[in-house]
Amino acid sequence: MEPLTWTRLASVGLVSLLLALLLTSLMRSSGATPLPVPWTFDVVCLTVGAVALWFGWQVRQYLDGNKPDLEGLRAARTAVLAQATAYVGVVILGACGGYALGLLEAWSHGPRREVIISALLAAGAAAAMMLAGVVAERWCRHGGDDDPFEGADPEPA
Repeated sequence: MEPLTWTRLASVGLVSLLLALLLTSLMRSSGATPLPVPWTFDVVCLTVGAVALWFGWQVRQYLDGNKPDLEGLRAARTAVLAQATAYVGVVILGACGGYALGLLEAWSHGPRREVIISALLAAGAAAAMMLAGVVAERWCRHGGDDDPFEGADPEPA
């Protein structure tokens, strides 16, 4: 399993943002009324992020020797959950951001402003979900694992 990198997350988020922006502009040109993002969306994103952090913290305790009863398979599954949480979070972040950007032109119209605000709130919750996944995935690494989020190690002389 490849560790997460900011480059990969940014690429996925950018593709998601561009697709959402394209679909939003097509929707607006067809005359469809944009719908607000439900508040439950935010709750689900924050809950999934909290679950990933909780499981990641348990794996961190296991790797530090403070929780010897944790099974290795559970630790591996937690790492996969953390990566999935980060990827889904960045896809939702891009999609909600693209939706909000596509509607930004209609900010002065009250009902459209509410839709944009709901999309931005969902994007914020998705950003928190993504960051929770990144942190949890980081906690699941052994001490000798490469960290693609830190600067490159200098070459040995």
